[in-house]
Amino acid sequence: MAAVDVSRIDRRVRGEVQRRGLFLVSPDPEPGMLAATKFVFVCTDPDPGDCGFTRVGHVSTETGFNHVVYAMDGRDRRQAVSLSQVRGHFPTWEDGITTVLAAFDQWP
Repeated sequence: MAAVDVSRIDRRVRGEVQRRGLFLVSPDPEPGMLAATKFVFVCTDPDPGDCGFTRVGHVSTETGFNHVVYAMDGRDRRQAVSLSQVRGHFPTWEDGITTVLAAFDQWP
């Protein structure tokens, strides 16, 4: 299964990502993952091979019926920074990405 085509995400949302100096990255699923699960990472670097280390959050389809959103808890780049699930109803990629950006904006 192919990655998400981030060029199809609403251009206003992509513009908000770019305004913050961030990137949308959607790597191909890893072997063994459910074929329907897709990810869009919001990252500080556009390299799909490094998105796990540069992400500020991500949106996925891991539940199959609603997007699941995770956001970093702060800008501190040490390992103590954690990724937390944001609870809510996120029917679109744009809803999830906007939520990640809102969490990013709250970082000190």
